[in-house]
Amino acid sequence: MSNYLIGIDFGTTNCTLAYVLKDDEKSDIQQFNIPQLVSPGTQGAEPLLPSFVYFPLPEELTQKVASLPWAPERTYALGRFAQERGAELPLQLISSPKSWLCHEGIDRRVPLLPLGVDSTHTKVSPLEACKEILLHLRESWEHSLNDAPFQDQEIYITVPASFDPSARQLVLEAAELANYPEVILLEEPQAAFYAWLHLSADDWRKGLAVGDHLLVIDIGGGTTDFSLISIDEENGNLQLNRTAVGAHLLLGGDNLDLSLAHLAKAKFEEQDHEIDDWQMQAIVQAARQAKEKLLSAQPPKSCDITIVGRGSRLIANTLKVELTKEEVLSFILDGFFPDVPATEQSKVEKHLGIKQIGLPYAQDPRVTSQLARFLSQMGEGTEGNTERFIVPKAVLFNGGTTKAIAIRERLLAQLNVWAKEFNQLEVKELSNADYDFGVSRGAVYYGMARSGKAIRIKSGISRSYFIGVEDAAPAVPGIETPMRAICVAPFGMEEGSEQTLEGQQFALVLGEQASFRFFSHATEKFEDGSQALMGTVVKRWKQLLTELHSIDARLDKGPEDGKTVQVKLKSKVTELGVLELWCVANDDRKWKLEFDIRKEQDVTKK
Repeated sequence: MSNYLIGIDFGTTNCTLAYVLKDDEKSDIQQFNIPQLVSPGTQGAEPLLPSFVYFPLPEELTQKVASLPWAPERTYALGRFAQERGAELPLQLISSPKSWLCHEGIDRRVPLLPLGVDSTHTKVSPLEACKEILLHLRESWEHSLNDAPFQDQEIYITVPASFDPSARQLVLEAAELANYPEVILLEEPQAAFYAWLHLSADDWRKGLAVGDHLLVIDIGGGTTDFSLISIDEENGNLQLNRTAVGAHLLLGGDNLDLSLAHLAKAKFEEQDHEIDDWQMQAIVQAARQAKEKLLSAQPPKSCDITIVGRGSRLIANTLKVELTKEEVLSFILDGFFPDVPATEQSKVEKHLGIKQIGLPYAQDPRVTSQLARFLSQMGEGTEGNTERFIVPKAVLFNGGTTKAIAIRERLLAQLNVWAKEFNQLEVKELSNADYDFGVSRGAVYYGMARSGKAIRIKSGISRSYFIGVEDAAPAVPGIETPMRAICVAPFGMEEGSEQTLEGQQFALVLGEQASFRFFSHATEKFEDGSQALMGTVVKRWKQLLTELHSIDARLDKGPEDGKTVQVKLKSKVTELGVLELWCVANDDRKWKLEFDIRKEQDVTKK
């Protein structure tokens, strides 16, 4: 039986899977060819699994167009066939299901996809759609490598760096529903950087010095993520430290597809054709295919957008317009990647109180303006402030959208305009980027780094975190019950690590609503020079600490429990910047509180 490290890029548009033998240091990272339907009832194996779910028509089901060797009666299709057939019948298609996991305005466990169809149509929840994609990956692996049960492997799944805790939890839930073993989540930009480290071998240090910053720009099908990695020194050696992650931006290839669809729609309307909702969805799917061709390394001069017409004819006519390479490039670059000064930063978004059900796309589609905001937020100040604007030494591009040379060139040119503005050296593009497979391969390399077989990017937290503990003291009229703050995550605690508070036990309230108060301290040491370690008690918390948002929760109570149970505290900072505080009872029962550290760092800066 073989044991592997498996990295899964759970992408908005495509999924990939890479792997390596766990205990073989000479083994190289391999890309897995994923079995899938490539045409009705026909199976092939491709390295990319398009993240689409297609529900065949009744007459297609009788022909078993969705049948797979391990699931002959399956009633839905995934992968290449789903993407291509769904472009012809968009009301039967779910695209970008992962993006729905970060939509706080809906119940992501309720069947609502595909949108725009009546209640008689088969519908699934965003969680269920994501589960089916992850299930297909597991079943494909087991079908191809039956001597390596998926349950026995070490699994890493990547997610956008800006996914909030609830979205990350839904990914874990989808994996659990798909019968995955315990998985580790990793940020996509960080995984892409690990892939670059892997390809660069020992050459990554060349040209870098302490104090330099490396920027990762990851523009995929559904999201745009920015990450900043600094070059530091430890014991005379250069070290990598991930220092900043951008806010959640639902802005990516899907937005480009929609914009080109509107461009095509305008051309149809110039021909006096009235486009309905069904046709518009077909135009979006066709626009996606046209974008990929026109932004490729060897693009054609133009692409046709063809849809089925509406009318009373027995045989429907087809409608066609043309999109040229020049107009598509101009439309995308000027609309999404315009030249902007460093002060022209996207504002904090505000939404109307009532909206249609749909994905919460970024209101400002200018990626360059969003990037200006990210690079300026390293320091405190109002919007437009550039006092501590960071110009990176180099940039690594990742994601399918950045495969377009024109987009990379525009973003690099923008960074160099800012470099000149701040009298910095020219920003270079890091070579060896792997736009299609870097994330899954980087996830595997990260697994190797965790076991000491590769370079690891450090990501220590930049604050100390404390939890409020109520003193056991008699009540005094007019005086608030005394409270002290106890350090549960010291400054510099590395993401992915955990610490246990030994020698102390606390009474945890069960079975009723209780408030858990959290605090932070922004520097490594207090004014008196002392340093907060795991378990450090701060009584003067009002003077020394900043109070953060509290967590109100009702923790499960067993039939034999009283109002409280004795617990010790164990903390872990995950690779995604979430502080997990575990309350562990003497009988090994556990209760978990989750606190998003990165979100609080952004709040305390403002």
